[in-house]
Amino acid sequence: MQMRVVWFGSLLLALSLSLSRGDMLAQTGTIAGKVTDVATNLPLSDVRVTIPGTALVTLSNSTGDYRLVNVSPGRVTLAIFRLGYRATRDTVRVDAGQTLTHDVKLSASLVTLSELVVTGTAGNQERRAQSAQVASIAADQIVKDAPIKTIGELLQSRSPSVSVNANSGVIGSAKTIRIRGASSINLSNQPLLFVDGVRINEGFINGNVSGQAYDRMNDLSPDEIESIEVVKGPAAATLYGADASAGVIQIITKKGRPGANRFTQTLRVEGGSTDQNYDVPDNYGNCTAALVAPTSRNPLCRGQAVGTLVSDNPLKRVGAFRTGQDYTVGYSARGGGQNYGYVLSLGREGAPGTLPNSSQDRYNMRTNFNYLPNSRVTIDAGLGLTQNRTSLPNLDNSVFGWIAGGMLGSPLTRTDTPENSADGWFGFNRHKDALAAIDNQMLTYRVLPSLTVNYVPFSSFTNRLTVGADLAADRQAEFFPKNDSARYTPALLNSGQNTQASRTAQRLSVDYLGNVRQTYGAQSQWEANLSFGMQVISTENTTTNSQGVGFVTNANRSITSAATTSGGSFFTEQTQVGYLSQLQVGLNNRTFVQAAVRIDKNSAFGADAQAFVLPKFGATWTVSEEPFFEPLTKLVNSLRVRASWGTTGRSPAPGAALTTLVSAPFNITGTTSAGANPGNPGNADLRPERGTEIEAGLDASFWNDRVSTELTYYNKKTTDLIIAKPIPPSLGFNTNPLANVGEVLNSGLELAVNVTAVELNNFSWTFRAGGNTLHNELTDLGGVAPFSLSRNTNRAIQGEQLGVYVSKRIKSINEATGVVTVSDTLEPVGNLYPTLEWNLSNTVTLFKNLRITASVDAKRDFIVHNFRDYYTETLLIHSNRRLDPNVLSRRERLRRYGNDTPGTPAFVTLTGASATTSDVFEAYLQRGDFVRFRELSASYFIPKRLLSRFGNVAQNASVTFAVKNLKLWTKYEGPDPEVIAENAAFDREDFFSLPQPRRASLRFDFTF
Repeated sequence: MQMRVVWFGSLLLALSLSLSRGDMLAQTGTIAGKVTDVATNLPLSDVRVTIPGTALVTLSNSTGDYRLVNVSPGRVTLAIFRLGYRATRDTVRVDAGQTLTHDVKLSASLVTLSELVVTGTAGNQERRAQSAQVASIAADQIVKDAPIKTIGELLQSRSPSVSVNANSGVIGSAKTIRIRGASSINLSNQPLLFVDGVRINEGFINGNVSGQAYDRMNDLSPDEIESIEVVKGPAAATLYGADASAGVIQIITKKGRPGANRFTQTLRVEGGSTDQNYDVPDNYGNCTAALVAPTSRNPLCRGQAVGTLVSDNPLKRVGAFRTGQDYTVGYSARGGGQNYGYVLSLGREGAPGTLPNSSQDRYNMRTNFNYLPNSRVTIDAGLGLTQNRTSLPNLDNSVFGWIAGGMLGSPLTRTDTPENSADGWFGFNRHKDALAAIDNQMLTYRVLPSLTVNYVPFSSFTNRLTVGADLAADRQAEFFPKNDSARYTPALLNSGQNTQASRTAQRLSVDYLGNVRQTYGAQSQWEANLSFGMQVISTENTTTNSQGVGFVTNANRSITSAATTSGGSFFTEQTQVGYLSQLQVGLNNRTFVQAAVRIDKNSAFGADAQAFVLPKFGATWTVSEEPFFEPLTKLVNSLRVRASWGTTGRSPAPGAALTTLVSAPFNITGTTSAGANPGNPGNADLRPERGTEIEAGLDASFWNDRVSTELTYYNKKTTDLIIAKPIPPSLGFNTNPLANVGEVLNSGLELAVNVTAVELNNFSWTFRAGGNTLHNELTDLGGVAPFSLSRNTNRAIQGEQLGVYVSKRIKSINEATGVVTVSDTLEPVGNLYPTLEWNLSNTVTLFKNLRITASVDAKRDFIVHNFRDYYTETLLIHSNRRLDPNVLSRRERLRRYGNDTPGTPAFVTLTGASATTSDVFEAYLQRGDFVRFRELSASYFIPKRLLSRFGNVAQNASVTFAVKNLKLWTKYEGPDPEVIAENAAFDREDFFSLPQPRRASLRFDFTF
């Protein structure tokens, strides 16, 4: 209720400010002009033109024209900036009631010291004033050039230490994002997500389907995005506080152009083709005497010799995989009037997956409205709407999984009459039609309103108030159809089963930030910015589960029509409040020092919990602008050094610290009464996890600013690690309480290089390279014994990487005797997280009309658990590696399966004890190092002279052909080292997972 009052109060504030027309139009002037590239003389769109110290701001349109209204008469300074160009400031004189024409020419530059950074900054928001790194991604340009369908793809391989992993090749499935490693065991390591300053719901939704999760990020359309900013380290401390230790992603949507007096429409049409690019291995079996007999109904074994090795591939035989034919249609309108601007974006995307019951169907709408009632006030209102329907097939660890159904089947079950048989599949009558009939869908509706008011009562005092919400409603259902063929197990499923979950997730936020700026000194060389503010985030989640079993007909799936029904519900509520203050002092616009503090309270710890205090300090110095550096500027054009220290945190789910009871109805004398058992003892002293990070680096440019580099070292230590600490079972509680125990370290180097290698009239070549190292270590477990994080392969061990892979290690192999000696205990094998990642992107432009872009990325020094091969070679043995003695060498067979002599143990430990393949799986913990040709695109911009032949119906037009996932180089024995079965947090497991497909697309863009 309080949050709704704030909403109405904010709206009234915006209206009152807009009506206070202290600067009447007749008493003000206008500045208008055109922005062009100094080298090509071509117009530049989306150039930000603003007057510092006021609320006035606009963007140039597609023809380079801009217009600023409500400008106070006199001398004013124009600040002009566009990503990829050198920022400039011009001083002009404006007369009341007059329009001043001021054209601007910008020169291309890779140096971005004057770029404005929105995310994680207060006070002077120029990049030169920021002591911590905030990465900027030009999303609008990338979407035009690359085969981008999701936000995750927009982030993938764009910035060092922003690691994006496509866990599955299924359309609409989740991607794992890690920024500078993982710091928590029990809490999320996914970054926070903001849209236009409003925090929205992030993370995965695990439905009933096995193998994948739904990703909140997939509800958003990349076509609506102008840019993305990523906060990696201490910059998150001040504005985001005790929940930002995993980083922050800020999505900035496209805005209107106040003063443009121009209406621009854009139409986008795209078609794509998705090829699975994956051959599922055959399954194998040795024919028995009964199957080779003339009367046998097995077509593979009949007439063969006993013991003949035969193979089958049910998925290939029935053509289970298909080519997905997707499409996207988008429309946007953008423009503005005298003192307002607007943008409207509509989009529809349909994407069938490569399996019969895999698809995504999404509608998006966004509108943003900007209003400048006077030079002191700007009002930005936005509204985003989404409907997203995603169907996910069963995969990974599922008896109904497609790949498992094929690989775990046996050629020995093939029959001339496939009805009422396994016929080579894993399961009786569980063929293609049975798997395709399982309907698992998620239908999501999201409303994302936002309102931002900037008020500048005088040039030295700015105020920004942002209120917004993310209102999400999901309906997830898994339906097993009624059938008479005994397709599913348990048998109850064959009567029809519908399992549903309805969820609402409401997140409301209010954010205020004020800043007082003052200059000192004879030449105003000193600048001080005092920032202060507060943030309130309220989150409510409601879930209702229901299940019905036994239906009369598949046409009526409603739960109430089922023979038996069950259900339940739960509700959580959480409120986070933060107060912040920052002092930033600058000298000569070159040297800046920051000191800040934030105080957070979180309802997850109860009303009596103490506040969480988060300090931050930082300094930056643009050395190259000092007089003493001038002789070196021919060699080093610009040089900035920076360092920052700050603290962040991560809070658990609501009620994590509370003592809980579990419902336990009991029956006395035939009457059922309510009862309870001890659940969790709770922990009144539970605190948020605290992350303390040091970051230091330098930014430099060379060769007339044609080469820019960013080098950063970071050291992030997370203390008060929250884990479930074991307690004696005699206490009676059925779960262990959470406690602050342990410490995790993440450190590494980041390097980003941008180069304009060639820049000629009809040929240009630029490339971008980035890389990072990662040292992740669980440095302290507080005396808690090592414990498993996933199956028995990943463990928390002090002194090792978090989630390190373990196995009993092979010490020796005697090929003559067949004896394989292994360690007595589990020992570390390799890393869960890559310790080295790099990417390289090249862009070549020919004759100003053809642009070709290619990108390659790589990950090194990490392990993938090939559980697929382990399962088919040691448990359900259907692999030719195990069944054909000629496929593997003698030594490799012993390494994988141990001694196969009857009556002898497979493996022997150093102390003489026996061990099995359940203890020794080192052979299936395989290096996942890879290099992937990620993207290739070619965009052709149709010349104006050709468009004129069609009556200039379109101002601009382009066509783009793009391909994603062209080639993979790896020694990993499975199909794809990037898969993570079931989105496991601490296991890179390939367990009958679907690898990433290859997608080709053709896109047309028209501007009217």
